[in-house]
Amino acid sequence: MKKPDYSKPDFYSRQAKEKGYVARSVFKLEEMDRKFKILKKGMRVLELGSAPGSWMQYASEKVGESGRVIGIDRDLPSRNVRGNEVFIQADVFSVDGAELKKRFGIFDLVLSDLAPDTSGQKGTDAMRSVALAERAEGLAEFLLKPGGDFLVKVFQGPGFEGFNQGLRLKFRSVKSFKPKSSRPNSKEIYIFCKRFRA
Repeated sequence: MKKPDYSKPDFYSRQAKEKGYVARSVFKLEEMDRKFKILKKGMRVLELGSAPGSWMQYASEKVGESGRVIGIDRDLPSRNVRGNEVFIQADVFSVDGAELKKRFGIFDLVLSDLAPDTSGQKGTDAMRSVALAERAEGLAEFLLKPGGDFLVKVFQGPGFEGFNQGLRLKFRSVKSFKPKSSRPNSKEIYIFCKRFRA
C-alpha cells in the first residue's frame, strides 16, 4: 500500500495558513473546544508539547488578556509568543513541577499534545506515547487546581486501556475523542478529563 504524502498541504494545512495559524493541529483543539467547552476567558493553561505553537495561539486567543498560557517543548515555536503567553524550551521529563508551581501557581487546565519520536513499530510507538501521557498526567496531578481539567493525546495500542482506566480514578468525567482533522491512519486519541479529584 502506498503511504500518504504528508509533505503536501491538505485541506486543514491550507485552512491553517489562511487563518494565520502555524500548524493544522490547531483544528483538533478547536473541534474539541467546540465539543467539550474546554477553554474560557481568564483561564491559566499549561500546554505540553507546544511547538510549533498553534495550540498556544488558539488557547491564548480564547483565554484573553486576563488569562495566561504556559507552553513547554523541546523545540522552539515557529512564531513569536504573545503578551499572555510564556514559552519554556525543555524536555517534559526534565521539567520540575515544583519550580513551575512556584513560578506560575496552579492551573485551571493542562493540555498535552506530546508525541514520541516514531519508530514505525506501532507497539513501540504506542508505549512511548503512553509514557509521555503518563508524564503529562503526573504534572497535571501536581499542578491542577481541584476540579481542573486535563486534555491528553495518546496512541492506541499497548498500555492505552490501562492508562485510560487510571484516569477514571482521578477525574470525575473521562471521554475519548478522535478529531476529524486527525490524519486518517493516525492511532492518536485524545482523552478529555474533567473535574480533577484533588
